[in-house]
Amino acid sequence: MMLNRYFEARLRRKNAPRKLGLKSLLRNEDGVSAVEFAFIAPLLVLIFFGCIELSFLMRADRRVTATAASLGDLTSRLASVTDADMHELYNAAAVMMQPYRASETRMRISSIVDNGDGQKRVAWSDGHEMTARAAGSLVVVPDGIVPSPGSVILTEIEYDYDSGISLIIDTNITMGDTFYLRPRRVSTIERIRDGGGGAPAFGPAS
Repeated sequence: MMLNRYFEARLRRKNAPRKLGLKSLLRNEDGVSAVEFAFIAPLLVLIFFGCIELSFLMRADRRVTATAASLGDLTSRLASVTDADMHELYNAAAVMMQPYRASETRMRISSIVDNGDGQKRVAWSDGHEMTARAAGSLVVVPDGIVPSPGSVILTEIEYDYDSGISLIIDTNITMGDTFYLRPRRVSTIERIRDGGGGAPAFGPAS
């Protein structure tokens, strides 16, 4: 009994409210960790979501670059390009752009020719959601890209990246890439259109 009373008295004294002076309050460090975490937590959250957004952005940029390079490579392997070939090239681009939609991607394939006079002109051009270059128009090309005489295939891609989080990166960023590749089998790739003319066929078949 005496032992129980002793512990009860100690427990009452421990739980009794204490009057803290100013010095005691200044020395009290209870809850410091919680306060520090409250200051740091928002910054940690921003860094976390920023890393996620940056990884998504880099993935989309790699898709754009890979698609532009692959479209140029596939086109440069042909001796001539038909409307059916253009449909197949679009289908290839749709696969390479996944998980992003090719229907929302602006693409253009052009043949740039130098007839030996040093002027680079458009022989033919097809675009999807991007205006085709006018045949015969001059094109500014970096030196050493187009042989004289000779030609190159120019592929251009633009994609509007829309961030699903939008905490760090702007909601919409336009990314694009351009590739020049020389024809593999012929000096100049011919463009054959159904019926001898008509609208560009670079897009879905239906």
